[in-house]
Parts: sequence; structure tokens; C-alpha cells
Amino acid sequence: MDELKADVRSKVDAIVANTKQEDMKSLRKTIDATPEAVSALTAKGRNSAQVVAINIDQNGVLTMFTKVT
Repeated sequence: MDELKADVRSKVDAIVANTKQEDMKSLRKTIDATPEAVSALTAKGRNSAQVVAINIDQNGVLTMFTKVT
């Protein structure tokens, strides 16, 4: 999240603020069950507990937004 431009960061923060805890748990469980996602996070020194939001674009490319905890 620190690498995002301020306007994008504020949009992600708004989404995070409106996301239910149960939804985040479900998202992280899904990430943990997806080897490609786990591998991508691990390569960046991150894990699913640090994911605060995701985006899947029209081409099916997954972007995971993380915060250092």
C-alpha cells in the first residue's frame, strides 16, 4: 500500500474500511488455497494475513494489495 499513489491508496482504504471481517477471512482462506497466489506473496516477503484488498482486471490478472503488519 505504501507504494500506491495517494489517490489510489485512499480508494483502497475506503474499500478496506467497508469490508466485513468475515469477508476478509474468506478472502485470505481462498488466497491460502491458491498456490500461485501464495507463491506471489511469498516472493515479495508477504503472506495472506497482510492482504487488505484485491482486484481482478478484465484479463483475469489478480492484484493483491498488502499492508505491512
